[in-house]
Amino acid sequence: MPAFAVVVLSQQGTKHLAECLKSVAWADEILLLHSGGGAPALGESEFPGLVVRALAAPADAEKYSAEIRSDWVLHLWGDERVDARLAAELQALRRGGPPNPAGYRIRVRSYILGEWIEGSVSGPSPALRLAGKAQEFPSGWWEKEDNSLNLAGGWIEDYGCSDLGDAVERVQEVSRFWAGRLLQAAPAPGAGEAVFASLGVFLKMFFFHRFFARGLAGITLSALASYAVLLSGAKLWEARRAPKG
Repeated sequence: MPAFAVVVLSQQGTKHLAECLKSVAWADEILLLHSGGGAPALGESEFPGLVVRALAAPADAEKYSAEIRSDWVLHLWGDERVDARLAAELQALRRGGPPNPAGYRIRVRSYILGEWIEGSVSGPSPALRLAGKAQEFPSGWWEKEDNSLNLAGGWIEDYGCSDLGDAVERVQEVSRFWAGRLLQAAPAPGAGEAVFASLGVFLKMFFFHRFFARGLAGITLSALASYAVLLSGAKLWEARRAPKG
């Protein structure tokens, strides 16, 4: 049977990491990429198969991911978790053979202001999260159109915005990661593109997904997601103009 791996990206201050790892404990491999100061506070006995790598720069994500030998690779942020229905679907896919080369998109929802809202600060829903081991870490709202397939069952559940104080810090970390990734892109987006991309995210979430009908929770998530895109563009602009050496 093909092997299944999970790559989890966590940052300093991630509060739901243990729950994330427990939701995918059935996987054959779990690689935790941790950025920021200190090490994740996890007991090794609780996750015996866990491999932890310190992420000094966003570009290192692909380097460490290359260590994975599994046929299937699922990408998660440390504040996310896989619900029971999605876990069952993923395990059924694994039993069915190798993955579709273009990958799979999975529905994502965020818990914010006491409600579940589809989408997240870290990217759209459905999001490209499942693929073969050759795929790089997803680019969230900066993803381009592709030929990936949609999975209809279950959710990736994001608890990173369950506390608004944590949500602001989450935006900072996500935007920092994206800026580092975009800096390596060819061509990297310009300042104008970042502004329009941010506006596009807000309009898509607020009107196309009818978040205006979800009250303050929908408005808040739309604003946080669009700000994350704008901030990543601003950090990219700042990094390009930093003095060399």
